[in-house]
Amino acid sequence: MAYFDEAKDELVRLGFTSEEAKKILIINRSNVMIIDPKTKKCICSFVRYLRKEFYFPIRCNVYFCNQEKFRSSKGGYCYGVFISYDESNKRPYPQIYIPTKQCLRQIYHSLCHELTHYFQWYFFDDKNKTDRSLEIQASKYASRIDQDYCWYHCKEPDSSCKSCCGK
Repeated sequence: MAYFDEAKDELVRLGFTSEEAKKILIINRSNVMIIDPKTKKCICSFVRYLRKEFYFPIRCNVYFCNQEKFRSSKGGYCYGVFISYDESNKRPYPQIYIPTKQCLRQIYHSLCHELTHYFQWYFFDDKNKTDRSLEIQASKYASRIDQDYCWYHCKEPDSSCKSCCGK
């Protein structure tokens, strides 16, 4: 925990608020690593956009992990994980884990995809639909949010727009 506090203090000295500093730290199992400033700035901008555009009735913590992908509970690999309950006390505690060893566009898409699962969980859609339909809907909405962010960020994007990804 001391590593986390030191890293957070360093980010606050760089001009980020305490809340922003918490969200841009990458938590590895044994220590805390800070991502490069350009990527961090792009992710913070994207998170601010999401907070402005969407209402989050229950706080959802997002963790950026220093990995390329995660092993799925169904056997394969995935690029994001949404967890709705704390298993130890069975209370709602939504969390999203996103790997950072991928391009910025994929990080954005993974975050939007998992946020769609958050809203599906919140509105009980996950009880009424099959896993396949939930995944299709999450992918569709993630693409739409990516596109909306590009229009918001770039004002007049063209088909080769890469500026919303920090390039």
